Amino acid sequence: MSDRAGTGVLHVAHPWFHAADAGGGVTRLWEPHVDQMLTANVWHVPGRDADLVVDAANGIGPLRTAIDALADGKPVVAFATHGHFDHVGGLHEFDDRRVHRDDADMTRSPYRLRLLAEAADDELRAVYAYYSVPMPDVLLRALPAAGFDVEGWTTPGAEPTMLLGEGDVIDLGDRRFTVLHTPGHTAGSACLFDESSGILFTGDALYVGARLDWEDPAAASRSLARIAGLDVAVAHAGHERSFDGAELRSACATATRDIEHGTT
Repeated sequence: MSDRAGTGVLHVAHPWFHAADAGGGVTRLWEPHVDQMLTANVWHVPGRDADLVVDAANGIGPLRTAIDALADGKPVVAFATHGHFDHVGGLHEFDDRRVHRDDADMTRSPYRLRLLAEAADDELRAVYAYYSVPMPDVLLRALPAAGFDVEGWTTPGAEPTMLLGEGDVIDLGDRRFTVLHTPGHTAGSACLFDESSGILFTGDALYVGARLDWEDPAAASRSLARIAGLDVAVAHAGHERSFDGAELRSACATATRDIEHGTT
């Protein structure tokens, strides 16, 4: 299929998601065929009674197929760490859809991404400018299926089936993840923490290797202080790589200084 911007032929890529072992039974999934600015992590955690999916990428290609290959027929709980389009796009594919209540409206009606630069609005152009990354003519390197409508596609929303708040628990039978409300990136930004293993899913409340951004810097500073005080063995973030507790504390300190100095 030729893209409208004349950049060549986009082939059909299968599988759409790639997966890698992240340790501790956790699998990282990502979309290698979307522009780097749209790439977000999806995390799969197996449990005795149910499996957990943390975040759901863009919704451009099918996520559930990749998760079903890992879940072995068990029920799947899908949790979105916040309501941005690159974390909720595939949420509609799951029957059990959970999000912090303060981001529920954003999950239902997320920012509607368009895949052609000529259709991009000022908001998307501002995101690329914030990270000093040039926007390509087409935000894909391949298609998820033959006949995929590059021009007409927009981010799908999803109605949450359960709204969560501070202290709520997602119980997989042999693993329990507690919801920690960590606003700043969005009002409903939330982490999931398994105290017994020290595994923390941070979403976009904290990651390393790329510039952070905040809707509410003051709230973010408080959230970073809270995250830094957790006994974390490994943090799996919404973007970039995973990192240990020592690097987490260092990253929290750096981000807090940046907020105080107005450099983020």
